[in-house]
Amino acid sequence: MMRRAALGSLIALLAALPALADAPPSAASCESHNPAREVAGCGAILAAGQDMEALDFEAYNNRALAELQLNQPQAALADAQAGIALNPENGGIYVALARAYLALHQPQPALDAVNQAISLIPDNASPLALRGEIDLLGGNWQAAISDESAALQHDPSSGDALLNRALAELAGGGAATALADAKHAAALGDTDPRLHLVRGLADAASGDWQGALTEENALLAAQPDNGLGLAARSEAESHLSQFPAALADANRAVALSPETPGPYVDRAYAELQMGKFPEALADATSALQRNPHDAAAFTDKALAEIALERPDAALADAGHAVELQPGDAAAYDARATIEAMDNDLAAALADEGQAIKLAPDNAAYYQKRALIELHQNQPQPALADLGSAIAFAPNDPRLRLQRAGVEAALNQTAAAITDLTVAVNDAGQDEDMLYQALLLRAGAYKQNDQAALAVADVARAMALNPKAPQAYAMRAALEQAQPEAAIADDSRAIALDPKFLPAYQDRAVAYGNLHNYAKAAANEAEILQLQPDSAEDLNNRCWFLALDGKPAEALGYCQKSLGVDPGNAATLDSIGFVYLKLKDDKQAINYYGQALKAAPTLATSLYGRALAEQASGNQTAAAADLAQARRYDPNIQQDFGS
Repeated sequence: MMRRAALGSLIALLAALPALADAPPSAASCESHNPAREVAGCGAILAAGQDMEALDFEAYNNRALAELQLNQPQAALADAQAGIALNPENGGIYVALARAYLALHQPQPALDAVNQAISLIPDNASPLALRGEIDLLGGNWQAAISDESAALQHDPSSGDALLNRALAELAGGGAATALADAKHAAALGDTDPRLHLVRGLADAASGDWQGALTEENALLAAQPDNGLGLAARSEAESHLSQFPAALADANRAVALSPETPGPYVDRAYAELQMGKFPEALADATSALQRNPHDAAAFTDKALAEIALERPDAALADAGHAVELQPGDAAAYDARATIEAMDNDLAAALADEGQAIKLAPDNAAYYQKRALIELHQNQPQPALADLGSAIAFAPNDPRLRLQRAGVEAALNQTAAAITDLTVAVNDAGQDEDMLYQALLLRAGAYKQNDQAALAVADVARAMALNPKAPQAYAMRAALEQAQPEAAIADDSRAIALDPKFLPAYQDRAVAYGNLHNYAKAAANEAEILQLQPDSAEDLNNRCWFLALDGKPAEALGYCQKSLGVDPGNAATLDSIGFVYLKLKDDKQAINYYGQALKAAPTLATSLYGRALAEQASGNQTAAAADLAQARRYDPNIQQDFGS
């Protein structure tokens, strides 16, 4: 805040005059440290007319500054303009004018006024510090740092310049230098509430969102209409999943500073977390209209476009974000998301790796890289990355669920059970999370031959949500030795959700185990209505139709399956079986041979080819294939064709 203009020798002169019965107001009353008293005192001088005319300029200037302290920007604007009319060559009053415009959320007139002040008093720190503040509001943190550094050359003890530079440094990713500037300001005795803003943003940069929220609350208790504070608190609330509060703060920040890009960026971020993707896209676009170089706005826009299935636009916007701020991990993470969607997994892995390099303690980035690695069929690196994610977010049960899935796929069942038990214990009041964890643990217990524990977890899940299909399907999977019971549970799951595919698939197997191949084939037909291009289910229907004595009808389904997934060993084996049923031994031998090229140890193909070779008179080849089939599956004779 600019120092008030001293009234100097005029005050001394007036103080020396003899007291009169109707004396003019005291000039000292226009220099009080009490802003309300100062407004009244300056007003009295101005009301005195010609008696105090020599003091009018100082009175307008001082009253404008006091009105700004009292949050009366409109009155301050009028007084600053009146003072300028009296003395247009005084640079200091343009600073008051600029502050009034800024308080009225009119950044361009504020910038014009402060530029005029700088032209009149180029060696004064105050207008340079204020211009840096305006630069930052417009999203130009580089210009802000330059102006604040210039201000500090003129006045190294300027608390305003130190704090403004700290805020600009935070915007550019320099949390350490920002904290150093804030500490310097505090050491100089500065008690500006914006110290809380700097500390809060530094906490946010280090991922301490609760600390950030505490600091922003302290700032806003002192300055309820601080737009930067509201925007920063909105971001912290979003990261703490307090989305309605985040949206409310962002709305208020936008209302207070409609021409400032930052609040739109923070509102877009909150909207993204709430699934309000069109609104997020609109806000990110609004931010870019106000500052076309805002990397965070490009990142938010890209994320909204991903959700709205606009991958080309999303990739371009994420690329802009990376170019504008190559030190921003979120931009690389957004681009990696789009590249993974486009199946450009190598590029996605590289970008996610860069995000991790820039923010090595961000659990979400390790989680994302693990998913990319799983798509590349790299379970071991994925397991390591999920371990890193858990190290940084040990209380997030979702990470435990994901790692357990990888562990189960790697047959690390005991480790999977351990992770799932932690997830069950950490789910708290999140019943959906607990439901998922219980069913996954039931599956792991089943894999580990701990049937009683699996049944107990399924029962507990059913009690949590008796109208969800997953628990009934899991119980059916535990009832493989009781196909009638499995069919009943799968049918219950299907009744609850007619599109729940795992229940149809399990029920088809149960019908097959009962040798009711017609119902098994009919069940596969229902699945194909839901996903007509599923190679696996086309093959299954082909298989069950062949077992049901309808090989001619079956053949078309097998051929369609092979068209979707060429070279699949199971489908080639099924076609061999169909031709065996059609007594076309040559084609049976051909397709069984293709299956064995894809899977040389497939006992059913060896046994089926042996039968076709016997039928065609090649007993030597048949004997060799039979021996090989029995080596891989001693029960092949009983298992074949069932």
